Amino acid sequence: MSTLDRYIFWEQAKVFFISLIVLLCVLLLEKVNFLSGLLLTKDASFKSIGLLLLYLCPSFLALAAPLAALMSALLTFSRLAADNEITAMKTGGLSTMRIITPAIALSSLALLLTVHMSVNVAHEWNLSFQEAVIGILKSNLSAGIKERRFNESFKGLLIHVNSNNDGDLSGVFISDQRDLERPRIIEALKGTLRTADNGETVIMELEKGVVHTMAAEGSYRTLGYDSYTLKVSAGDEYTHPVDKEIPQLSLPELSARIAKLTREGQPADAEKVAIHKAFAAPVGCVVLGILGAALGMLTHKRGSAGGFGLGVVMIVINYLLWMIGQGLGSEGKLPPVLAIWAPDIIMGVVGLYLVYLVSRDSQPPEFVGVVWDKISGWKAWKQ
Repeated sequence: MSTLDRYIFWEQAKVFFISLIVLLCVLLLEKVNFLSGLLLTKDASFKSIGLLLLYLCPSFLALAAPLAALMSALLTFSRLAADNEITAMKTGGLSTMRIITPAIALSSLALLLTVHMSVNVAHEWNLSFQEAVIGILKSNLSAGIKERRFNESFKGLLIHVNSNNDGDLSGVFISDQRDLERPRIIEALKGTLRTADNGETVIMELEKGVVHTMAAEGSYRTLGYDSYTLKVSAGDEYTHPVDKEIPQLSLPELSARIAKLTREGQPADAEKVAIHKAFAAPVGCVVLGILGAALGMLTHKRGSAGGFGLGVVMIVINYLLWMIGQGLGSEGKLPPVLAIWAPDIIMGVVGLYLVYLVSRDSQPPEFVGVVWDKISGWKAWKQ
């Protein structure tokens, strides 16, 4: 790698990593409500929330890396062009493709990293995310029992407590409707709540209370006790699902599920989308890297602010294409291969066309400049 290549590569790399971190943070905001709910209502620790955020990163990286490649290439080459460094390179005999070679190299490294994350890491960390959430819910079951409120945390039970100090209960009132033929009212002076069977069972150890029972024939009786043990199933919310969800499946597992669904005559579009997505998103790193470099050289007259604004517009367009294609492909309204690869194809064609324009020192058609001027509010490009 020549000195010039290293210069362009590291200039873009700095912007790439900043853009990647910013985009990851923006994408992670999608989970803020859910994670804040765990923090506030389930007493999850900040360490646990940080671990959950880490588990989400590989999945979001597949979307953030291509967008970061676009933004970093656009801003870097826009600055180089504005400082007449691109002109100097061309004067020295370098072709357009030779100039953007460092951008392709950086985008290719991003592609390799993203492929590794999408194929080998994301599904395992998605499963770890689910297990961590279940672990938080199981270990903080008592947090769901609010003081001086009627709580329906467990199916068939209505629970009211005067105080709840991390599972140490006092003034306990329980309406047990699990057996509709023999409903019970359980009162206790105090009690403790703990889990057993790896969190699948909740045990309430109650002390000094009374059990009121209504028998099937209509008779009523009470039973006083010094200690009483009530066992409750933790419920589906706190247990693993029977099958893994699509984001938690490896490529071989997805292929096996597709084969099974095909034999059964059921649609497997969502699974096919997931397989194509694992490769289409990383390829987008190179596609958008080339597009960003060409756009940067074409829009340098607008300055860094113009390049940034155009980058945001292109990110929104690519994101919308990606989300729409994924939705249509998963629902079977478009063939999965077309739905997922269409954004790369569209952006790739546009990128190669812009590279062609740059190599001929041309500008895009006039209507492109007019549309962009309407969006940005700036003056039209000068001829």
